[in-house]
Amino acid sequence: MASLTPTPKQQFFDSNGNPLVLGKVYTYAGGTTTPIATYTSQAGDTANTNPIILDSRGMANIWLQPTVAYKFLITDANDVAQYSTDNILVPVDNLSFGSPPAIGDVAPNSGAFTTLSATQNVTFTGFGYVLMPAGATTDRPAAPSSGMMRYNTTTAKFEGYTPAGWGSLGGSGATGGGTNQSFYENDQIVTTSYTLQAGKNAMSTGVITTGPAFSGTGSIAGTTLTIASVAQGVLAVGSIISGTGVTVGTTISEFTTATGGIGTYKITPSQSVSATTITSPVVITIPTGARYVVI
Repeated sequence: MASLTPTPKQQFFDSNGNPLVLGKVYTYAGGTTTPIATYTSQAGDTANTNPIILDSRGMANIWLQPTVAYKFLITDANDVAQYSTDNILVPVDNLSFGSPPAIGDVAPNSGAFTTLSATQNVTFTGFGYVLMPAGATTDRPAAPSSGMMRYNTTTAKFEGYTPAGWGSLGGSGATGGGTNQSFYENDQIVTTSYTLQAGKNAMSTGVITTGPAFSGTGSIAGTTLTIASVAQGVLAVGSIISGTGVTVGTTISEFTTATGGIGTYKITPSQSVSATTITSPVVITIPTGARYVVI
């Protein structure tokens, strides 16, 4: 079965239908103003100039990478825009499946993503690195999810998020020379309530003291606690809160928009409390059978 031949050489015309002699073709990644290369032949080893300068017949050799979207801006020789066409894609062929180019919008072998999601497993090879997001404690996500990881520039530690809140990853503290792991450091002040896991023991080096109890203003509607202001301290998952009209034993079960300060939390049990002073002591809870030792 035969197929219709593609255009072997591109030709462009002005608004009067005349060849666009010495006109220009600017090429960008589709939907952007980021310049992107086209090529002089199917081999893809020699890039065109950008813009491409058309010949005396308004023609040029323009070869595109498969699976990559382009935008063309056509101007005359004096850079007067004639028209533009966005999201130009070559037809699907064997090159689209045999060796597709790397994901990206430059060259086209690199790119930046605002959000990138993957399902199942992600594998990194080679001897490079993975650069983690870095920011202060106040830069933590407003609505964190279990499994998040980041570098905290306030504490100078890597941290991860679980239903119990943010916690340090992989230990912390000083190390000796070479592979000698000499020290492990822990904070001297416990600033949020903490509950040991059932069946687990824990230890710290002293002196250990508890930080200031939380105090702020807030209200409760159903299972949502809204903290409007904070005078001192921070809240954590598992914190027991008190206040005028607050049910005895009310506990924070989940962060929603807040991460210890102003914002909303999920609490139990459900209740209704108008604006009042909310307090919460710093408590270390040790389940039956567990043991906490301060050395």
